[in-house]
Amino acid sequence: MNRIHALPPNSQHNATSPPSSNPIVAFSKSKGSPSAIQSMAFACSTALIAVNFTHPIETVKTRMQVGSFNFSVFFKEEGVAALWKGIQAAWLREASYTSIKLGGYGPIRDAVGAKDKNAPFYLKFAAGSLSGSIGSVLGNPFDVMKTMMMADSKSGSTKAGLGSLMAKMHADQGIAGFFRGVEANIMRACVLNGTKMACYDGIKGFVNEKTGW
Repeated sequence: MNRIHALPPNSQHNATSPPSSNPIVAFSKSKGSPSAIQSMAFACSTALIAVNFTHPIETVKTRMQVGSFNFSVFFKEEGVAALWKGIQAAWLREASYTSIKLGGYGPIRDAVGAKDKNAPFYLKFAAGSLSGSIGSVLGNPFDVMKTMMMADSKSGSTKAGLGSLMAKMHADQGIAGFFRGVEANIMRACVLNGTKMACYDGIKGFVNEKTGW
């Protein structure tokens, strides 16, 4: 007598079965990388959220760097809201600088042939340096305005809108005024972003290879 063996549970879902409708499974099987625009949009979104929390620390740091600083005097004379002086300029800086230095890294890395996890470190470093440098140039005008607004303890100029301050800057110093310190910003971005992104990419590849994450 022939015995009829039950099929294993997994064999019931063979190649003829319809694809899974589970969005998580579908997402995990999706191919391709986000486009340059998508990468920069993701970077911009996260940066715009984060800067609202880091800006007060940046304000205190700037005040301490340009002169004496006392918390009691600061809060008494300017109030808690002064911790967010220059936040409008900070938003524009993040939208230009950070979105490009982070979001532009992947596309530039792929363009120079460093997408593979075993690609030379110097190529990944070059991609990070280039994306950081481009972001620094585009974000420098807002970086200048942000620093000026944070450092100024007088109420007159800070109560004026960002547009008014930029118009005054242009009238007093021209376009060149918005690019004060751009050379130092570019050098900083080359070292910081180049090292950070290359190390991140290399470590991520190593961990992925060893753990499968």
